[in-house]
Amino acid sequence: MTFSRKLRIGLVVLAGSATLLAWTGAGAAYFLDAPQAVFVLALIAAALATEALFWLTMFVLGWTAFANRHWVIRLFTGGRKPGEVSQA
Repeated sequence: MTFSRKLRIGLVVLAGSATLLAWTGAGAAYFLDAPQAVFVLALIAAALATEALFWLTMFVLGWTAFANRHWVIRLFTGGRKPGEVSQA
């Protein structure tokens, strides 16, 4: 693996960890009955972290991965198209 590839993977892992921590903080703010302002700020931070993770992943994987997202969706849904009846 080249340094560039390791750096890109490391950035995505770092962003994923930050996103997970942000959502954990939002959950903690909710369950610990934090003031409403703190909870709203935690939700905003988590949403921004998720958005940053999405865009960083797009830049790392390239546009082709997102252009072919329908293939990925079919992969996870069992290969059926919307409205297609399953064969039992």
